[in-house]
Amino acid sequence: MSALELMSQPGLIVSSSEKLRDVLNKMREANQWVVPVVNNKKLVGILSFKDLIRRRINLETKIINVSSPVVSLSKKDDFTKIIVKFYTTKVRAIPVVDDSKNLLGMISREQVISYLLNTNQLDSGKAREFMSSPPLSLNPEDSVAKARWNMVRDNVSRLPVLEEKKLVGIVTTRDIVNALYVPLSERKRSSILTEEERIMASPVKEIMTSPVITVNGTDSLKEVAQKLLKYKISGAPVMEGDFVAGVISGIDLIKSLQSKFQLSMPIEAKLTTGLRNKELKAQLDGVLERYMSKIERFIDVNNFRVSFKEEASSQGKPLYKVSVNVSTKIGNFIANESDRDPVAAVKRAVDTLEQRLIKKLKRIQEKKGDKEEVI
Repeated sequence: MSALELMSQPGLIVSSSEKLRDVLNKMREANQWVVPVVNNKKLVGILSFKDLIRRRINLETKIINVSSPVVSLSKKDDFTKIIVKFYTTKVRAIPVVDDSKNLLGMISREQVISYLLNTNQLDSGKAREFMSSPPLSLNPEDSVAKARWNMVRDNVSRLPVLEEKKLVGIVTTRDIVNALYVPLSERKRSSILTEEERIMASPVKEIMTSPVITVNGTDSLKEVAQKLLKYKISGAPVMEGDFVAGVISGIDLIKSLQSKFQLSMPIEAKLTTGLRNKELKAQLDGVLERYMSKIERFIDVNNFRVSFKEEASSQGKPLYKVSVNVSTKIGNFIANESDRDPVAAVKRAVDTLEQRLIKKLKRIQEKKGDKEEVI
């Protein structure tokens, strides 16, 4: 199965010169989570709801200034290459292009899961074996601002809402974007800032979805896939009785094929003795994998290296110096941070690298555009 055979035509394609206000309304009407951005049929970026929750964006901004640089698939890529790309980037959809970078179509995560389901390639394990656990969660009175911050910080798209350990709702990236920006036509421009501040301060119970579609820990991965596809959702809480034991997503289904397709992340981490605690190491591994996936959405990563060094202790707490080095086809990028919390230091360092990469890619794209205009 090649990318050309698996792809479909996107429900919505937007021009790089369109304004965010207009594109958001189109995305809502077409029920599109991810849309390709083109300039004269050439793929120049991709816009998703995740791009819109990180910071407040002017609605008159051109899409080219909001969209993310994108890694695409070639029409000749086989199914193994497709699986690897979804595994490393963890995106909802990937554009397919020809040799001239003209957009041909899109492959969604749902299409990949459907193909795996129809060809009986999913692992025979249970949901509890492949879910992310323990789940990140909120309580009903937590603010929308906190939900947004947690999603950005941990690179997740959904957060279960628990009240006295009982599942009462779920908040997704789409819920937050819809609350912030939609319906745009009903607001005056002068009131948008005030409205956003009100929404950010409001409790998540006002925007959460309830009741929640869930799966059981004993459900097979095939049953999980069928439910995600049936309800057109990217993930669901995993229940053990009345207890939320974790969350499982389409990416977890793809991860279940790790051995079959030899899936791996090109991450090297040198840990100090103090960081080899099993629980802390697992936390660091999870953070590094999530951030690696974010960078893979922009560009293929050849190597992702992280090293830690312990400095002098204060009140029994060492200061960790973190160095992150990312090697790509457009160069090597290095960032250093220090913190008594090694996880916080890693996040800040990779955030810095991400912004540098995006700026470099946009400069390259602008130079290409200038050359095309001259020609």
